Order: sequence, then C-alpha cells, then structure tokens
Amino acid sequence: DTKAKNISFENFKNAKISKVVSEDKLVTIFYNNEDSLLSDKRVRKALTYALPDSFKYGKRNSLSFPEDSWGAEHVGSIPKQDTQRAKELLSESSATESASLKLQLKTLPQYKDVAMEIKNAWQKIGIETIISETDSIPSAYQAFLGEFFVPKDPDQYMLWHSQQPSNITGYKNLRIDKLLEDGRKTVDLNERKKIYADFQKYILDDAPASFLFFPYTYVVERK
Repeated sequence: DTKAKNISFENFKNAKISKVVSEDKLVTIFYNNEDSLLSDKRVRKALTYALPDSFKYGKRNSLSFPEDSWGAEHVGSIPKQDTQRAKELLSESSATESASLKLQLKTLPQYKDVAMEIKNAWQKIGIETIISETDSIPSAYQAFLGEFFVPKDPDQYMLWHSQQPSNITGYKNLRIDKLLEDGRKTVDLNERKKIYADFQKYILDDAPASFLFFPYTYVVERK
C-alpha cells in the first residue's frame, strides 16, 4: 500500500519509504462487559470470531501481547475467523431474544476506516453497527475501537484486574485476578510463561475485548 492518511508516497521521488510495525500499541475493540447485550460472553466471542484474519493497516495480533513474545510461548492455538461458529454462538446467546441486533461502536478518529471493516464483518453475522467518533476513551460505551500501550513484559494487571479503575471494560474474573497477581509475584521465567499462557487462554475464552493489530507506521528517508 503506497498511501497513508491520504498521502501518496509516490510523490516522494527521492525518498526511501519503510513500513514499520509499531508493537508498542495494540489496536483493540473493548467491550463493555456490564452492558445488557455484551455481558454475555457468547456474544463477545461471536463478535471476535466474525473478524477478519488480516488488516491492511497493521500486523494482525489476536492476543493481548505480541504473538511472538515469550509471554505467548505456551499459549497454543490462536482462534481464526469462523463466521459459522460466530452465528452458532449468537444463536445460543441472550441476543436471540432481540428481533434486530444493533451495536454502538465508538472509535478513535484514526481508526474510522477500520471501524467500517468491522461493521461489514459483523453485518455478515446479522449485527447492525452504528459507528460514532470519540477523541478519547468514552466514559460510557457498548464497544470502543481504540488502542492500549503494550509493555515488553506481559504483565497487564492494570488493564484486566477487576479492582483496577483502568480496567475500562468492567471485566471481572477471579481466576484472571489470581493469575495477574501471581504473575507479579513470580520471579522464575518458566513459571511466568505458564502463568501468562493461562492468563491468555482465559482472556481468549472470555473475550472481554477483541485484539486486532499492531499498526504500521511509515518512515520516510531521503535517498
């Protein structure tokens, strides 16, 4: 792709353009786990299974930390797009009580094009998505397309522990709380790998959020 933010790099005749993956922030759909519809994890998992396996805007990453990091060493299989499975989960969920499924998706302005792709994917499983823009993390939302800083260490206590105010999804899972606490107290690297593999396993199963990609940035150098 020779364009970024409507700027064509073809105009830079004497420049070398490099595409770099920014692994310090992960573009993510956060779900309000206390919402009447999204409190059902089968709905959240259906939304996740409906998503495409690639995005042209960045390197696909379905975990909450890099798939090639030491924290992901023992995670095992990573779920791929499965529209049929998504439809089955929806049919088993509380969502079937509603004649028409509508979901409000708030997005940071820079991810509006991504939001349109998500809308198209969710439409294929019978969900209508209403997109609106927000300049920051909204205080109230159903689904929010944003990003979070990904540290080198897989510790994500601040984002997923039920007692943390920075847990913007309202996600509560005592097993996850314990794993995050143990991960902080454990020094042995092999033990930490097991802890964070378990953490990721349960996060994927509960789907409090859908992890999308590490965005591409473009570096322009003069030849």
